[in-house]
Amino acid sequence: MSAMTHRVFIVWAHRDQRWSAQQQARYQAAVLAFARTLDRVEGIEVEFDLFHSEDRTVDFTRWGPDQISWADTVLMISSAPLWDRWSGRNPANEGAGAVRECDALHGLFDTDQDAFQRKVLIVVLPGGMDAPVPADLSRIQRRIVDDPQATLVLRWLLNKPRYPRGTVKTRVDLPPFPEASFPGMPSRRADHLAAERARRKQPSPVPDCQWSPSGSAKSAEVPIRPITAGMLAATVVPLASGAADEAGKQAWASLSAFVRDRFGRESELGAAVQALADQPHSPTVGEVLGRILEDAAASDDHTAAWLRSWLEQAGPLAG
Repeated sequence: MSAMTHRVFIVWAHRDQRWSAQQQARYQAAVLAFARTLDRVEGIEVEFDLFHSEDRTVDFTRWGPDQISWADTVLMISSAPLWDRWSGRNPANEGAGAVRECDALHGLFDTDQDAFQRKVLIVVLPGGMDAPVPADLSRIQRRIVDDPQATLVLRWLLNKPRYPRGTVKTRVDLPPFPEASFPGMPSRRADHLAAERARRKQPSPVPDCQWSPSGSAKSAEVPIRPITAGMLAATVVPLASGAADEAGKQAWASLSAFVRDRFGRESELGAAVQALADQPHSPTVGEVLGRILEDAAASDDHTAAWLRSWLEQAGPLAG
């Protein structure tokens, strides 16, 4: 045999007191046909006790456990009598050979659990002779023989998966995504917001004073006060919570209506307004709304103008 030959030993139970002679003959024929099917495949060598049934040189009291050590894979043919022998529930005068082989497998499990799991495969043959697998063998893989070639078992023995990996690799060119100051925003709005925030960080110019003919000083026009998230948060929380009495409730209703009409209920700003309405005493929710309103004002002159006018009236109400 070639050095690459895969050695297979079949463990099975020959008979069961519960079977009729016809059932026993049908089961034996199925297991024998399965063993011959595997043994005909190049690269596989099968050992099966019926192959040696007339060999007077074989000592069957030792032969089975020796094959457990010899085999690369042990196939356990699922049946009620085999699982009785595995679990020690068989009659004391029945199935000694299969019991010895099961004991050898128990010994392998006690010595090396990983080796046991790699070595053993449960096979379910057609014909209705299968039985529930014992719970202590649940870690063992199993294959159902549903075709004359026993294809699924052969794939397992020869390591020929049904769904192999693809062997061709594709090079994918994924250029980096352009960085933006405010990820997730439209570029025009992000640029506008960046410019607005940069402007606010610059020191305010000292207003020039003009003198009237009478000599009294006349101040220049007062610069427009920027709209900040902190200012907005400090205003919306008292209004939403009802701390500013009836006039404050009206101011809050006015802001809500403006956001709903201009941005929509499902917008980020609409959701933030609704969140504060649901949690009117939460400073954290108010800060979130303040930041979103600040961004909206920085990206939309109409919104900025409306908020400045609203703050002039609502700010004093919020204290």
